[in-house]
Amino acid sequence: MAGGGYARGEHTRQRLLEAGIELFAELGYERASTRAIARRAGVSLPALQYYFGGKEGLHRACAQYITEDVRSRLDPAAERVRLTLGRHDLTRAELLELLRAVVEPFLEGLATERPESWALFFARAQGEHSAAFEAIFQQIGGRLLATVMEIVSRILGRSAAAPEVAIRAVVIVGQLTLVRRARPIMLRTLGWPDFAGERLRTLKEIIWQGIASSLSPPS
Repeated sequence: MAGGGYARGEHTRQRLLEAGIELFAELGYERASTRAIARRAGVSLPALQYYFGGKEGLHRACAQYITEDVRSRLDPAAERVRLTLGRHDLTRAELLELLRAVVEPFLEGLATERPESWALFFARAQGEHSAAFEAIFQQIGGRLLATVMEIVSRILGRSAAAPEVAIRAVVIVGQLTLVRRARPIMLRTLGWPDFAGERLRTLKEIIWQGIASSLSPPS
């Protein structure tokens, strides 16, 4: 019986998280009321208070939920890259392969199964300068940028603190995040139902070609 109660509790919590992400994405933090979120989740308002303590707690939990999901897919590749970067004899080709190993799992997640509301939640949080945005940025965006900057600096033979390195790294990551925002338009233009299988491989190859060519040495 206790196990059944725990399962029901986790189900209720999950529904609140999903409803919270959707409404915070649609309306923003201020306009999304706890009553509307509870109604969207199909649970009572006291349940939201019980699991999250109120709107602020739910907002933070939504950010953490997104962060943990993304990191579960990015961290293994990032750790392998971090260990390999300990070598100081890496060739340009090896460094490019490391960069590809970092960006492609991130791109794949943006292009495929994650709900559109996740990207909009992040965009809303960014516009509102909220603690949720800081949490997501520090744990995902900031770490991704730091890794990309280190690899780019070694490819270019420049200090990681050089403005050129930072700008190039931001442009690379920006190309990836643009895929999420442009995903509906891209699919409609291409007449594709989704990015899966060969379609996903084509997308990743084209994006990667653009990134690699941007880091080519001047002729």
